[in-house]
Amino acid sequence: MREAEITVFNRYRFLAPREKFLAAVAALAQRVEGEGHPGVLDYRFYLSAAKAEGRAVVRYRDADAWVGHHEIIMAWPEMAAFRAVAALEQVDLHGAITLAMRDWIDRMGLTDKVMSTGASVAGFGR
Repeated sequence: MREAEITVFNRYRFLAPREKFLAAVAALAQRVEGEGHPGVLDYRFYLSAAKAEGRAVVRYRDADAWVGHHEIIMAWPEMAAFRAVAALEQVDLHGAITLAMRDWIDRMGLTDKVMSTGASVAGFGR
């Protein structure tokens, strides 16, 4: 059901040279693809040519996949390596935030970084 999908746009500030960001996201994306939560539908990182920042666009099947993904990856060494080279600046979250998601956001101290648009009210997908 597409209405349950969650899409996030994350913005990261570099804490290390761009090359280290590229290496970290490549390793993290490879591990997520092979061993991550099956509800992660798309997992893409981007690099700004003009700014010292990176972006990620991630699409989840539903809120349970969003929570499950984060519960899985936070203990991985690839995530620790990523967090050493990039600081999360903002999360634009498109979709309804469940209580489980809100709990995770609050526990991780991300309340001020997550901007939620709420649930979709109109549109279509192909």
